Amino acid sequence: MSDSKKISGNIPGKLLALLFLKSAPEDLPYSPRLTLQLVVFYVLSGIIVLQTTLAPDDVYAGILLGVAVQFAFAYTVLIALNKSARFMQTFAALIGVSLLFNVLSWPVFSILADNTASESLMSTMSLLFLLLISWEVLVKAHIFKHALDMKMFAALALSFSLFFISLTLSQLLLPVEATG
Repeated sequence: MSDSKKISGNIPGKLLALLFLKSAPEDLPYSPRLTLQLVVFYVLSGIIVLQTTLAPDDVYAGILLGVAVQFAFAYTVLIALNKSARFMQTFAALIGVSLLFNVLSWPVFSILADNTASESLMSTMSLLFLLLISWEVLVKAHIFKHALDMKMFAALALSFSLFFISLTLSQLLLPVEATG
């Protein structure tokens, strides 16, 4: 088995380990090809998930905005803290866990977009969505902690900043409309 197949075969496990804070961005290989593959899968997962919440014209813009914000944020922070050599693995980790959170949130978004769902089910899904967002902020803080060699509190501040920048830009540029 070639080295590239060994590496790529282990990537899902490493990304899952990141979700449970059991691995770090440096555990992913430095690979522009892998990073591009993760971006493609992120885009595909985003097309599926965002169709339930955005108008059809905004789906692609929303996905590209998500990639661009994570790319620019990670690049800017790593450059500012003289850790630019860690960009590829950090961005791969960020986009990889974003892909996994897209997949995890898909059923939640589908139920939340269903106008026929019961009030109790909607409340439960809203709470589950809040849990997923909190978990994603924590995982991305874990990634920043390792990529930047910083304390968790500072990494959480960066992760919340990324979340709020993404949320603000998406609300400004892509207002949510009913798709039903």
